[in-house]
Amino acid sequence: MTRYSCLYFALTISFIMLLQLTDIKAQSAVYVCKETGQWGVAWDDGNAPRMSMEETKKEASKRCYDRGGKDCQLFFSDATKSWYTFFTGGDKGKYVFAIGKSLVSEKESMKKAMDDYLQKGGIIQPGCQTSNWYAPKDAIKGKN
Repeated sequence: MTRYSCLYFALTISFIMLLQLTDIKAQSAVYVCKETGQWGVAWDDGNAPRMSMEETKKEASKRCYDRGGKDCQLFFSDATKSWYTFFTGGDKGKYVFAIGKSLVSEKESMKKAMDDYLQKGGIIQPGCQTSNWYAPKDAIKGKN
């Protein structure tokens, strides 16, 4: 009887863990200030301390304000394991913000970001800024 109890317990725990893993993904966020052109990026890289999506967004917003943003707004957030590139440029008061995402490589995410930037009317020139990152691990929904 105890042998079956252990088996049922193990199967129950495995099933609960499997259900939790089906909706757990990586987390990334970008905030931008259209007035100043400043931006902030944050992502959960899988290392301690882990960040929930809410914490990831809060950190990206903080970084935008820390860089001099006056009215930082959410530009992008995603919950998928991937390579990402944020690309921005422009002149005072007229900034273009773009994002690229790739499951394959950093190089492909950069190409997608530059294509998005050009499609939005951006001009590649000195002063353009970029940030690349990889969200590699399953993320979390909240702090443990």
